[in-house]
Amino acid sequence: MKKWGTRQGPLPTLNYLIALEATARLGSFRAAAEEMHLTQGAVAQQIRALEAELGCQLFDRLPRGLEPNTIGKEYVHRLRLALGIVEEATREVLTQDLPRHPDQLILSTTPAFASRWLIPRMSRLAQSHPTLSIMIDASDISRPLHGKGRVDMAIRWGKPPFAAGHARFLLPGRATPVCSPHFPDHQRWQTPADLAQVPLISDSHHNWQRWFAAYGDPGTRINGPAFSLTNLALEAAEQGLGVALVPQLFADAAVRNGSLVRVLGDQYQLDTEAGFYILTGEPIREGSAASQFVDWLQGEARLASV
Repeated sequence: MKKWGTRQGPLPTLNYLIALEATARLGSFRAAAEEMHLTQGAVAQQIRALEAELGCQLFDRLPRGLEPNTIGKEYVHRLRLALGIVEEATREVLTQDLPRHPDQLILSTTPAFASRWLIPRMSRLAQSHPTLSIMIDASDISRPLHGKGRVDMAIRWGKPPFAAGHARFLLPGRATPVCSPHFPDHQRWQTPADLAQVPLISDSHHNWQRWFAAYGDPGTRINGPAFSLTNLALEAAEQGLGVALVPQLFADAAVRNGSLVRVLGDQYQLDTEAGFYILTGEPIREGSAASQFVDWLQGEARLASV
């Protein structure tokens, strides 16, 4: 039997392969980034990492874009066949309409929301609602709220109206700049201009551009690592790689335990005009497991805002 992920059968990271296919099809990091809802730098970083893993270049860098070279064209051709097989297999699994207990719920949300806000509170859910069983599907890919393969509810960042389902407000989406308490000279920073001189960590929300448009020079160049996931941006900040601009609710626990500190003052938080919402495909029936879980979520949100 073949052993995947060993030296005899290495598998590159799936995100890298998806970035490769999109870049080859669209001809640029920028276009691929727009389709994947990532930063251009994040896509470029994934392609460079993949080329480093494979030990060869996959693209010719041209003045007007990118074009797969001979190796890249053959690799992408086979990759598309493989991704098609994976997509079909996944569709078959997701379209199985398996029966579930009425107290079981599937919640779709982002990895950052699951690990930074929800999981630290789950022990209180078990105490107050011991019969509820919550399966957390943590992914930046939204699952459907209708039809086969649906989830019972989702918690997503955005602003109404939402195309799918009924929305209930949960938490504001204010973003705050944070860094490691060991980052050099962070105590001396007084104004937004001071941040223009340090590495700025980006995620897929592109909040730094909005922040400098609100508080500093809109033309400030964002220098620093870029990540497709907010969780990775937070971890990079905790490791001292720079300053991350992330939803305040994701940073609160890290600030309390001392692994992060807030940069500048509260007056420099960014109101993103969005927030975190609970989405369901149908109106929630009073007394149902979904109703109990939503009431608990909103109660936890009120406690967090005190």
